Amino acid sequence: MAVDAVKNGAFDFIEKPFRGSDVVARVRETIEALVRRRTNDEVANLEFNIPADREPLTRRECEVLAQFVAGASNKEAGRQLGISPRTIEVHRARIMEKLGARNIADVIRIVMSGKPGP
Repeated sequence: MAVDAVKNGAFDFIEKPFRGSDVVARVRETIEALVRRRTNDEVANLEFNIPADREPLTRRECEVLAQFVAGASNKEAGRQLGISPRTIEVHRARIMEKLGARNIADVIRIVMSGKPGP
C-alpha cells in the first residue's frame, strides 16, 4: 500500500499507530519538499558551464547536478528523479570525477562560474 501511494505521487506514508508530532513533522517536510521542487524547476533551466577540457556530462548527470545545486540530499534527489539514493551517489561520483572536483561545493563552483575552484 505504501509503495502504491508513493508511486502515485504521495510524499510519504504514515503507518498506524502514529504520534501527532510525527504528522506535523511529515507535513513540514512535505512543504519544504514542495518549495525545493519549485526551486529545482528554476535550477533545471540553468545552463551549466562545463569546462571545454572536461568530459561532458550526460543528461542524467545534469539532472542530478541540478538537484545538488538546488540543495537536495541524495535521498531527496533520488525521490525527485525516481531513482535510488545509491544511484544518485554513483552519478555524483562520476560528475566529480569528470570535473576534477574534490567535493560537491567544488562541482557547483565549477559549473556555475565556468572556472575551477582554488
